[in-house]
Amino acid sequence: MLSYIKPLTRFAAVCVVVLASMVLASGASAECPAPVTESARIDALIRVVEGRSDLQFLRNDVAYSSREAGLHLRTKLAFAGSQIKTVEDFIDHIGTGSSTTGRPYLVRFIDGTLIPSAEFLRGELKRISQPTTASIK
Repeated sequence: MLSYIKPLTRFAAVCVVVLASMVLASGASAECPAPVTESARIDALIRVVEGRSDLQFLRNDVAYSSREAGLHLRTKLAFAGSQIKTVEDFIDHIGTGSSTTGRPYLVRFIDGTLIPSAEFLRGELKRISQPTTASIK
């Protein structure tokens, strides 16, 4: 009847070791951050687009919300598949213009200012790639 206790004890010990390793590893990552993959950088850039509800994204003269723009970029990225290897590839081939009409994508700021999406994306990439003041010692 009590034969299940020993395997449960072993299982609990393994769980404690795994959790302790994860906690220690997360503390170590503050000292030595893990390398960021290109895929993660692309996703972070799309999340920036999706989070900018103060902007409109123009595609073929039609204005889209930040959420719609993010969805469109994710869809184009999925169709491009392994052709997009770097965040620069993403900006150059996915985020800059219509593959159907060849027309550039634009970003409209709240004051009406329009800039090419490539300029916006490169600026945001630079901003999110810089270390935060909280991580600088």
